[in-house]
Parts: sequence; structure tokens; C-alpha cells
Amino acid sequence: MHLPPLRAGGVATLAFVALALAASACGGDNPGKTDGGMASMQDAPEGAIRVDLVNWAVKPAQASIKAGEVTFWAVHTMEHMHGENEGGATHDLQVMKRGSDGALSLVGQVQGLRMGDEESLTLTLEPGEYELACNVVEKVGDQAIGHYAKGMHTTFTVTA
Repeated sequence: MHLPPLRAGGVATLAFVALALAASACGGDNPGKTDGGMASMQDAPEGAIRVDLVNWAVKPAQASIKAGEVTFWAVHTMEHMHGENEGGATHDLQVMKRGSDGALSLVGQVQGLRMGDEESLTLTLEPGEYELACNVVEKVGDQAIGHYAKGMHTTFTVTA
């Protein structure tokens, strides 16, 4: 989404930006979701690795797989409740590969999963160490809450 630049005194522009962000977070096409914004587990691709996204953890059903085409089934599970000032209404799933220098590079992602949403992500992965993470940063009251900093990441290994 391309947003107009903010200018000094641009309260109207700021309001527009806030509305545009809210609209983009609440709507749009998202494969794997029904009209109600939720998909059923019946839609999960065969052989997909389920990855539960909960406050504050990323929980894959398995910690490793052989190299090749891999499908992750990202699920913002409804098995937890959100506290009033806790955050976590939306989660993402990023799949990042760890380089030999330890740096992470994004391979693929699913964004904007609200409570109950599920979506698949199919990637071709080479052998190596990966990290599955949620990098959402949200504002709750006057506090910024970084999901990664709260523990929403885990190691995932791809073998030869």
C-alpha cells in the first residue's frame, strides 16, 4: 500500500493514513480464508506443517524437514485469550534463513493473521538453519509491543 507523505500540520493526512491502515488490516484478499475471515482446518494442504501462533510463541508441529518444497500452515489459534493491554490481536509468520554470519534473511511470510485465521505458505527451502518468527510491532495504549522481543520465534532446521 502506498500512503501519501505526512506534511507539517497534516492532521487530516494523519487521519487518512490511520483509516487506510485500518482498512487494509481488516479487508482484502487473503488466500485460505473464507468470507468470514476464517478458514477451517479442512483447507489445510496435505502434508503441511502446522505452525501455531499464540501469545508469545511460534509452535511448529515439527522442528525439521528435508530440503525441497515445504508448506507451512500458519494458524492464529483461538486457544488463548488476549488481555486488555496485552496485544497480540494480529500475528505474522516469517520464515527466515540464517546465513553463515548469523544474519537472518526473509524467505517468505504470511501477514495479518487475526484470531482464528489460517493461511498456507509454500516455499522451496535449501538445507540450513531457519527461524520461524512473528515480527509484528503494535501499539497498545502508549506502549509499543514487539512480538519477536516477547519470544515469538523458534529455530527450524532443513536437512539435506
